Amino acid sequence: MTWMEKINFVRAFSRFPAITVMVFIRRKIGFRMMNPTWLIILAIIMLLTPVIFKAAAAPFGFLMVIYALALLGLGFFQRWQRWQELCNGERWHTYSPGISYLEALPLPPFFRSHGRVGRFLDPAAVAIVALLVGIILSHGLGLWLLLSAFFLYVHEQDAYQAQLNRDLDTLDGLVAAEVQAETVKHFEGKQPEEQRSIEETAGIPTGLAPDIHRQVELRRAKQRKPAPDNLAPETPEGRAS
Repeated sequence: MTWMEKINFVRAFSRFPAITVMVFIRRKIGFRMMNPTWLIILAIIMLLTPVIFKAAAAPFGFLMVIYALALLGLGFFQRWQRWQELCNGERWHTYSPGISYLEALPLPPFFRSHGRVGRFLDPAAVAIVALLVGIILSHGLGLWLLLSAFFLYVHEQDAYQAQLNRDLDTLDGLVAAEVQAETVKHFEGKQPEEQRSIEETAGIPTGLAPDIHRQVELRRAKQRKPAPDNLAPETPEGRAS
């Protein structure tokens, strides 16, 4: 695998460990994010971890079992809630990452903008809890939560960048449409000899030059020229004959 393929794999994989903490720290997670197959597989992995790695799960290995069962319960409950809302006509994206409970805190405006709560505060909070759990209660659960915090950060950054790119593509399309409309007006009247600068075209290199303009004007002149009238007007005598 190339480096780009490895990065794309990590981005795609990051959603699954992230779900194991998103269920506990967020509400209104999208219907399809709570996929039953994903939840069951993740819960099975967590249930098998203290069995296979008993020493890693110490001193309280049963906490991972409780955590896995709670993951299933909350995951299915949120999925059921979203289904009820969808059936009632409530508009909500089925792949929504949910709303962090930290949003209810009196946070500064800096954190409330650009999704910084989900991108930074949520992973940081999970990482802090993971360290405490790993030191005091269960090394295995603490390590799981720490890895989940990292993948939550990766998933949130990837989702934010994808949404930002979609918004920028929409904005670029609007700008390109405006510049194209200006280009049409640019050909309508007498034009200067110099080409329009890139600043005048909103950073879009149009490639239009005076010689192209002359060719366009020649073609327009041909189109405006009336067609030759080769047929004589029909007279009443002609119709009679």
